[in-house]
Amino acid sequence: MLEFEVITFVPFDTRLLEVEILTDAEKQWLNNYHSACFEKIAPALNDEDRAWLENATRPIA
Repeated sequence: MLEFEVITFVPFDTRLLEVEILTDAEKQWLNNYHSACFEKIAPALNDEDRAWLENATRPIA
């Protein structure tokens, strides 16, 4: 089966999501994606930008 590969890593703005209507699988996908975003991008950032990214990619409940 074919699938898509992520080629850009930009966190979703979770303020725009209605988290209460997401399924557990959707929340897990988003948390995994945000974790990958942080792991790939954070090493190239200064402390201030890394702090912003850490906040932007924090897990949703």
